[in-house]
Amino acid sequence: MPLTEPQFYKPESYTPHGSLVYLMLRNKSVYQRIADISLSDLGVTAAQMSVLMMVAHNEEPTISSISQLLGIHAAATVRMIHKLESMELIKKIQSDSDKRVFHLSLTQSGSKLAKRIPERLCGLLNRSLMGFTHAEFDQFKDFLLRIEKNNALQLKDLS
Repeated sequence: MPLTEPQFYKPESYTPHGSLVYLMLRNKSVYQRIADISLSDLGVTAAQMSVLMMVAHNEEPTISSISQLLGIHAAATVRMIHKLESMELIKKIQSDSDKRVFHLSLTQSGSKLAKRIPERLCGLLNRSLMGFTHAEFDQFKDFLLRIEKNNALQLKDLS
């Protein structure tokens, strides 16, 4: 039996404040402000931390892959990479197979910093989930992954 498109939103009653996307973006914005404050003594912003963690936890990351993973415009990603290079936290390594592509790697300082970030992030994330049970947490993650899968299908259909 094929899945039918749900009708959670209707044009005549739609408001941005009731949108899941709005709620997720609002929470991301607040979380980013909290992370900025929490990470300030490490000398990085939440946005820089996101790039560092993606480089640390992805195989052969490139500027393009980081841009896609984080949903950041390519030019903004390039500026962020340049800033992290100037901070000596990331280095670019030109691809042997395609001279236009640069793989990203953490420097020794970047690796040390990336190892310190989870202790900060876990506390922030856990406080965001106060009052949730482990079952609710797992269910919430499942819901978000299902939304992600549906969005990937939509994107494929539109491409």
